[in-house]
Amino acid sequence: MAQLFVYGSLLRGEERAGLIAHLDVREATVRGRLWRAQAGYPVLELNPKADPIHGEVLRLDKASVLTVLDLIEGVNEGKYKRVGARILTEQGFEEAWVYVMDANQRRRAGCVRLGVKDWRTLSRHR
Repeated sequence: MAQLFVYGSLLRGEERAGLIAHLDVREATVRGRLWRAQAGYPVLELNPKADPIHGEVLRLDKASVLTVLDLIEGVNEGKYKRVGARILTEQGFEEAWVYVMDANQRRRAGCVRLGVKDWRTLSRHR
């Protein structure tokens, strides 16, 4: 997969967007639920029966981008997992990487489930 679905701090206009500003971006959705960790950052739970979560898909220009983002997102420390997911874009269904947390990770992070489908609706009102 040469794409990454983002739904939180890596979205255009959000706090970590500068890390991936050089990449091509398109609007996309993935089915799941949004959560907020106790520390304030966004978390995604994938669920094919849930509502679409709005985000963006980035076309990755180098494999090293994922290596750097894995470090930032704490994949090796067990903070997030990077998994493949089925996303929907204007062109139809596609595959992309996405950072998620399972139930145990969400519990450890003190996550609270949110009732929104787009992180940007919350982040702009913090």
